[in-house]
Amino acid sequence: MKNKQVMNRQTSSKELHLISCGWEKCTPEQSYGPGVRRYYTIHFVLSGQGYFYMNNRKYTLKAGQCFFIPPMTSSLYKTEPSDPWTYIWICFNGENAPTLCEHCHLTGETPVQQLNSVLPYQETILEMMAHPQLTPSGEAYIQSGLYRIIALLEEEFHASYTTMESNDNFYITQAVDYIKKSPLQNITVTDVADYLHISRSHLYGLFKKHLGTTPQAFLTSAKIINARELLTITDIPVSSVAFSCGYQNPFAFSRAFKKETGMTPREYREKYHHAEDLLDC
Repeated sequence: MKNKQVMNRQTSSKELHLISCGWEKCTPEQSYGPGVRRYYTIHFVLSGQGYFYMNNRKYTLKAGQCFFIPPMTSSLYKTEPSDPWTYIWICFNGENAPTLCEHCHLTGETPVQQLNSVLPYQETILEMMAHPQLTPSGEAYIQSGLYRIIALLEEEFHASYTTMESNDNFYITQAVDYIKKSPLQNITVTDVADYLHISRSHLYGLFKKHLGTTPQAFLTSAKIINARELLTITDIPVSSVAFSCGYQNPFAFSRAFKKETGMTPREYREKYHHAEDLLDC
């Protein structure tokens, strides 16, 4: 019977991606470290006991607990000789990993947590390990499993945005992201407020306080940025550019564009057509 199984299977998402995962039934006196990794690691203790050392602290762990190791942090862990532990682990990284770990109450200061049950985490990681092939479907299964583990931890520790980030910063970040990623031909300020479940007046106050502009002005600016790109890199008619950016009336589009850039759409296209490097002018 195998005592260890590992899947080294890196996925490609920049936001959150798997490095590896696996499980191991340790032998007495087995240890790892001291060592440093460049990614995040979470171990879930399935049975037995062990010891975890990090940031000059010693933790005694048992079944039903997990321990967390952030990147570039020296750690050591070893099994209890009289009751060797078996654990399952997951290693990951990505742009969103730091924030997600904080949501899960896993930090360098609080690296050990008691879980209601390790079974859901075990089942999810084993499901991920059943898809080692480099295929689109395999990557989708792995990514869904990785997010499911984060969701399980967030749910278990009652994560909420209001306890992790400033309300104001959260709403501004989400509003800007929503505007940037939405089809600009349809989006309105009301849509943004409804998405955040806040009033238009609250949204207005947040934008004025933190961005020094109004939601409508920010949305207009986003539409004009999109229009500049379309005018620069495509040959579609100006009327089609206007429609693609949310303007039913080409004259209203032309007025808004000139107010934002100092040029009419046609003048802008004549000057910058196919000059992608000048988009930020």
